[in-house]
Amino acid sequence: MTIRVSKSSFDIRAKLSELKRKFGAKGSEIASAETLYEARAALNSGRKNMIINGAMTINQRHGTSSYAVPNATGGSYALDRWAINEACGGAISVNMDGDPGGGNADKSPVQEFTRAMQIACSNGDSSVTGNENAHFFQNIEGYNIAHLRWGSRYASPVTLSFWVRSNVPGIYCVGLENGATDRTCIKEYKIEPGFGWQKVELTFPGCTDGTWTTNNGCGMRVRFCLASGNSYTQGVNGSWVNSDELATPNQVNWMVDSNSRYFITGVQLEKGRTATEFEHRLHTEELALCMRYYQNSYDHAAGQFPSNSTADANAVIETSWLDGNCPFPMFRVPMRSAPVVTLRGRGSSTVGQVQNNGTMRSAAATNITNQGVSYIGVSSGTAGAYNAFTFECDAEL
Repeated sequence: MTIRVSKSSFDIRAKLSELKRKFGAKGSEIASAETLYEARAALNSGRKNMIINGAMTINQRHGTSSYAVPNATGGSYALDRWAINEACGGAISVNMDGDPGGGNADKSPVQEFTRAMQIACSNGDSSVTGNENAHFFQNIEGYNIAHLRWGSRYASPVTLSFWVRSNVPGIYCVGLENGATDRTCIKEYKIEPGFGWQKVELTFPGCTDGTWTTNNGCGMRVRFCLASGNSYTQGVNGSWVNSDELATPNQVNWMVDSNSRYFITGVQLEKGRTATEFEHRLHTEELALCMRYYQNSYDHAAGQFPSNSTADANAVIETSWLDGNCPFPMFRVPMRSAPVVTLRGRGSSTVGQVQNNGTMRSAAATNITNQGVSYIGVSSGTAGAYNAFTFECDAEL
C-alpha cells in the first residue's frame, strides 16, 4: 500500500524572515538572491575596498608632522593617496592624528582604527563664493574600477562608508566623478552637533554613460567637500549630472571659523548596495599599494638627508657617479608610470644637488621607468669624489 502526503508550497525566504534570529545585512542579501551568481556576488569575497589608505595609517611624506596646504594648487598630497585643495581666502593644515584611540572615541566602534586624518582650519573664510572651494579627494586608478562596468547599462552601484567627526555640524557633500570631470554624482550626509564620531553609509547608483578609464589613468575621483562657492554647487543629491560639481546648494561652509576641525577614517568604497565591515589590510600590503604612486629613499618626516660623510646611512652613496640600475626602494614596487624623480643632497633645501669633496654639484637622473632609475650622474665629478644623495619618486594620478 502506498500513502502519499501532499503539502502546499511556501516561500522559504518569507519563513526565514519570520525567525527571531538576525542574520545581518549580508545574510538578508544572500537569502534574497535569485541566482547563484547573485548569492556569490553578495558574499563579496576577496579584495573589496577600492580606496587605498582608508585607515589613514600611511604618511610617507610627512609622518606625524602637520602639513600646511598651499593655496590653490589643484590638490597637494598630505597622507598617502589623499590630496587636498584649498582655493579660498582661508588656510588649512593636515596631519595624521591618533584621535580614534583617544578619549574622544571612548567605547565607540571607531576605535578599531588607530589613526585619522585631521584637517584644521587655521584662518577662516566666512564668505566662500564663486569658484572658491576647499575639498579633499582620492583618485582611483582605472584598473581598480574596471569591474564596475561603468559607462554601460550593466553599471554596478557602489557603497561608500566612513567614520567622521567635526565641530562644524551641518550638511556635507561627497561625490564620485570620472576622470574627464563631466559625470558627477553627489550624496549629502549630515554631521550632528556634539563633535562625536559617527559612521556614514552612502550608496551611489552606477553610471551608465560617459567615459570611465580602465587603464593606469584616473578611473574615478572620490571628493569630500568642506566648502564651495556657487560655481560648484549644482549637484543633485543621489543623481548623476553631466558637469563638474562639488556639492549641492545645502553644503555647509566648514571654513567659516579658524577653530574648525574635521576628522575622518575608515573610508571604504565597495561594489554593491551594502556597507560591509572595513577591510583591514596588513600594514606592509597597504604601504606597497601606496608606493605604486609615491615612494622615497629616505625618511622625509624625520629630516634624514645625507651629510658629508661617506658612512651616511641615509643616502645612496657612490664614487664620482652612479651608473647602472638603481631600483626604487622597499619591495621594488613597480610604479603606476615613470615617476617624476627629485634628487636631494645634504638637506631639504638642496634639491637636485650632491656633495662632492665639500662642493655642491648638480646631479641628473635619466632613463627613468616605472621600475627604477638607470643613471644618476654628477655634472662635473672629479676622481676620488663621491655622491651622497636621496631621491623621491612621484607617479600620482
